[in-house]
Amino acid sequence: MNPDKLVVKGFHRDDPTHVTVLWWLFFAGLLLGLWAIYTILPSDKVQPEVLYTLGIIGAWRYGWKTLHLLRGLYYQYVRYPVLSSLADMTKKPSEILLVIPCYRTTPEISAPVFKALIDEIGNFGVSCRAVACVSDESDLGIIETQFDKLQDKVPVSLYIIDQDGTGKRSTMADALTLLAEERPVSKDAILVLMDADTVLPEGILKKASGFLMRYHDLGAVTTHNKPIVKGNSLIRQWYRQRMCQRHFYMSSLSLTYRVLVLTGRFSVYRASLALSPDFIDNLRYDHVKHWRYGRIRMLTGDDKSTWYYVLKERWKMMYLPDVTVTCLEDAPSGGFLKASLSLMTRWYGNMLRSNIRAIALGPRQAGWFLWFCLLDQRISMWTTLIGPSLALVVATYMGTKVVIAYLFWVIATRSLNVLLICVQSRQFHPIFVVLLWYEQLIGSLVKVYLFFHPNVQRWTRQGISGVVEDKSVSGQIKRWLPHLQTTAAFSTLLIFVMWLYG
Repeated sequence: MNPDKLVVKGFHRDDPTHVTVLWWLFFAGLLLGLWAIYTILPSDKVQPEVLYTLGIIGAWRYGWKTLHLLRGLYYQYVRYPVLSSLADMTKKPSEILLVIPCYRTTPEISAPVFKALIDEIGNFGVSCRAVACVSDESDLGIIETQFDKLQDKVPVSLYIIDQDGTGKRSTMADALTLLAEERPVSKDAILVLMDADTVLPEGILKKASGFLMRYHDLGAVTTHNKPIVKGNSLIRQWYRQRMCQRHFYMSSLSLTYRVLVLTGRFSVYRASLALSPDFIDNLRYDHVKHWRYGRIRMLTGDDKSTWYYVLKERWKMMYLPDVTVTCLEDAPSGGFLKASLSLMTRWYGNMLRSNIRAIALGPRQAGWFLWFCLLDQRISMWTTLIGPSLALVVATYMGTKVVIAYLFWVIATRSLNVLLICVQSRQFHPIFVVLLWYEQLIGSLVKVYLFFHPNVQRWTRQGISGVVEDKSVSGQIKRWLPHLQTTAAFSTLLIFVMWLYG
């Protein structure tokens, strides 16, 4: 199946031409409107310290992004082609192991997903043991029908595990345990962890296994993602620009054989690594320790847990930029604001909880460049807030024209940011500029909140949430302390901004 030709009712890859034209008109109208307001407002001279501050922060941020761009381009067009040419695409693994969780996926999603999966396994021609974690009878019928067709091409064993809705972790761990205990795994077997809303392209197993067969210190590989979204134009383009950013940073990081996540959409592991008892226990019981909350059990973010284990055990990881899986994204219910906040709360919560312990590994174990990127994740959520805070503070003294000038600054700098990303991803949309600033600003606020509330966890699809209580601290103090910390942090930021303004 060619994912580029995939058509699923209600899901869209991009906007129709007339919608894109309307977005261009909106962007042009926004610029003209800001300019009109700016020209009619009384002018006043901005103190040079303000410009110096914005300039220094901007030079640092965009210098860092330019470094990522250069690294990513070098990896994508120089290093990766060499590695790909040396990979052993002729040698196949002795066996493919597959774990695929399915939670209330509709038949219009399951049908193309499993058809593409079965076609790919059959064409690859390697025996397969698969565990499907299902929650719905309709999924079961589609899965069994497709795997029956595979019996004529390769030896296949299919196991079904009920997914009870308490999260993917325990079910995936049960599936891995089943595969590990059934019979010994050969040294060159590979294991695929993928979601039931991911459509595979032709040749992906050959490509991924070729790298694992050739490079014996490589623990796992992951691929580029392209979304087909069920939702309005705004949420659709938000997903697209996020995947462009992901491609941008993953290409840069893979230059040092590290990535920021082994995405649950589709990643391939060395089976001997992924079926080890420690790997399975880490997936099932993963947790972080916090000075206030104590032991926080990881409910979501199974792909961060698998990534952390591979990183901790010092296995190399790679991103395959020329291999693309298609993700059928069914956005959470509600408008764009509600859906995006819900997703950012889950994604950034997982990121921050994993970030803390990954930094603790130190630069030698995590790798110097990745370690600096992890530090940058912690710092950037604060630096992003300095610009708008400074604009508001200055506006109280000099009027609203400062805010309009700041918005022009935002459009100029985010356009540069989008341009850097588009050089790498070769994708662009006029609303990317606005969506990038929205994600940076609102995302920073979400990150700061979650930094002081690391126990907040929610799985958007399954409605799972969790708050872990630390019984060694009184309930009232524990309830209010994170709110006081958040208030103190924002107050400190405001004082720092006012100090910058003088």
